[in-house]
Amino acid sequence: MDRLQDWDASVPAWMGRFDDDDTDSVRRQDFAEAAIRLVASEGFEGLTFRRLAAVKDCSTTTIASLFGDRQGLWMAVYRMTVLRTQTRIRAAYVKTGGSPVACILAQMPVTAQGREDWAVYLAQNTVSAANPIFADEYRRQVRYAVRDFAELLNREHEFSQANARRASRVAFTLCIGIAVQAMFEPLSWSARRQESYLRAQFELNGIPT
Repeated sequence: MDRLQDWDASVPAWMGRFDDDDTDSVRRQDFAEAAIRLVASEGFEGLTFRRLAAVKDCSTTTIASLFGDRQGLWMAVYRMTVLRTQTRIRAAYVKTGGSPVACILAQMPVTAQGREDWAVYLAQNTVSAANPIFADEYRRQVRYAVRDFAELLNREHEFSQANARRASRVAFTLCIGIAVQAMFEPLSWSARRQESYLRAQFELNGIPT
């Protein structure tokens, strides 16, 4: 099994509902994409059934039938950002032959879509502080991400499993820290600066670029 197949095998089963041909699955994906844009432009409080219905030119009943309640909608939005991030990682992997820096940058706000997703990620941190269901989801997704990057280092860059896990934790500490800075200070943290800083820190920590 090659690396990309491994990645596909690691994707949680719930993501399948966005990948099949079921009409409601396709509609949920479309609505989740629109909801991400709402969060990016108006913040978490801007994501309501009424506002999303206005954007999609439909009734709030339609949204309720797809997601249940606001908690169901938010979970779909968060998971949609994870799916979009996974897609960018795969593309970066193919384009660069598995460059660790490229795979981490694919998860950072270095593109317009990445900035949208990070608006959701930042909101998820706030939501998770008061909701154990979302907190558990956040922890699960972080574990997936750290595990996948450790596997990349172990299988393709000759790191031992222990060293790969340690390096992966370092990489994601850097990823999250830089990304948060970039979201709040975009003029100081351009995509180019995010990459150059990440490369420098990887070299300092003995992580291949």
